[in-house]
Amino acid sequence: MDHAPMDHERCDACGFDGAAYDPVTLLDALRALGPAWSAMLVEAGPELRLRPAPGTWSPIEYAAHSRDITALHVYGVEQALTGGEPVLPGIDGDGLIESAAATYADADRVTVVSELSVHARRLADLADDGGVGAWTRGITIGDSRSDVRRLLEHALHDSSHHLDDVERGLAAVRGRSGRDQGRSEPLTET
Repeated sequence: MDHAPMDHERCDACGFDGAAYDPVTLLDALRALGPAWSAMLVEAGPELRLRPAPGTWSPIEYAAHSRDITALHVYGVEQALTGGEPVLPGIDGDGLIESAAATYADADRVTVVSELSVHARRLADLADDGGVGAWTRGITIGDSRSDVRRLLEHALHDSSHHLDDVERGLAAVRGRSGRDQGRSEPLTET
């Protein structure tokens, strides 16, 4: 069954526009996520595990979340490209994130970046190997269908958006640290 391409992913909050990416730049941007996260987490330095505000994740928590989201998208793309438009039961996305997030704060930076890099490259390689012509194939989870292109855009958007979140969070922590004469303490609320 052929499907028309889906609308591109857009985000007013961070300015992401999936339509701005042709297939080559989309795959290149996905492959660049590992190095981007690595640089961001090294830049975080001692603030790696500091939350800028209650309810806002630390840099390592955002990175671990992006790693997991990217891994889920690898699965989705694999299923879409190798299955016959698979239909899976709905999931409790918020519950899944909350459950996974319980381990994020203690995650190892090197491991998170390594795993995120592997997943991001795998995602790009799967899409590349499948060919752009297969990017209208999809997967349905619950009542929501996403094609391969949309999954790729969402994975890139999620990580890009959270890289921006980390940058803003670090600026807030560092600004507060300067006002508090260098005193920062980890926040524990989610």
